[in-house]
Amino acid sequence: MTPMEMFAALRLRSEVFVVEQDCVYPDLDDKDVSSIHLGALADEAAPGESARAVVRLVPPGVSYAEPSIGRVAIDAGDRGSGLGVELMERAIRCCERHWPGMGIRISAQQYLIGFYNRLGFSAVGEGYDEDGIPHIQMYLAPRGLSHWKAEWKDARKSFCEELNALPFAQLNGTKEHWGGLQVLEHLRLSEAGIWGYLNKKRQANPLDLPNSTLESDGRGWSLIKALQSNARWKDPTPGARLTPGQVQSHDLHQLQSEWEQEQDQAFDLLADAFESDCWWQVQVFNHPIAGRISLSDTFGFGVAHVQHHIHQLRRLTRSIPEDAS
Repeated sequence: MTPMEMFAALRLRSEVFVVEQDCVYPDLDDKDVSSIHLGALADEAAPGESARAVVRLVPPGVSYAEPSIGRVAIDAGDRGSGLGVELMERAIRCCERHWPGMGIRISAQQYLIGFYNRLGFSAVGEGYDEDGIPHIQMYLAPRGLSHWKAEWKDARKSFCEELNALPFAQLNGTKEHWGGLQVLEHLRLSEAGIWGYLNKKRQANPLDLPNSTLESDGRGWSLIKALQSNARWKDPTPGARLTPGQVQSHDLHQLQSEWEQEQDQAFDLLADAFESDCWWQVQVFNHPIAGRISLSDTFGFGVAHVQHHIHQLRRLTRSIPEDAS
């Protein structure tokens, strides 16, 4: 941060923690000197104007054995806009690439437990008072391969439940209008591309790859956020390689079993390849739309992609007339 940007961040902290929360305490402390500061400014912000959002990342061994995220402040006018979620997601990514393989521990205000739960944090121990405000310690476990394998498995199970509930008339479609089987085949084709790309990339030296940055974090976050929206997508690959035609087999059990085996085999193959923490600090995958993103965001994209198509199956279900057989 420039001196003016740091002033904008500290001004927001003063407005929120001291004035708004009516809390007389030393907001500036020794931890600020060793912390990484992340913030968002308004477009065309005037010099000295308060930041819209700010957070600090405290290195391991300072507040806790693990890195910590603290001093999370959002301008009152931006609360509920999604800026707080993005700020925390970006802060988590910064922690992952600066201190890979480590969990994150925070001291959260108790009324925000639900907010942090949705980001993956879990409450630890009993609550306590801090400067007159109820707090509780919360922890986010390291998001390594085992984490993403479990996340992908949960997404796959939810997708299969929706697919199995789909009316038979909506199972098979065309290249232009997919049925449930085309959606499943699209996911398998897309994932095969990811596994193949990562299998080739694992032969590289991670130290030769570009480091992840705020910009690449932003690309990964934006890609996942777009998949979580109601936006419709077109196949971005040359020759529409991820667009399936008619699917011959209607054996849902067999198709889903094959899909599960493909995912399990892929994660087993990648487990040893990406054991080094260095892989979690570099840009690994080149997405055809988003560009180069981190390994964590590559897996996050895969999970979000499955979840995106769960919503597509639900739209197919709703498109059946009520009097249809």
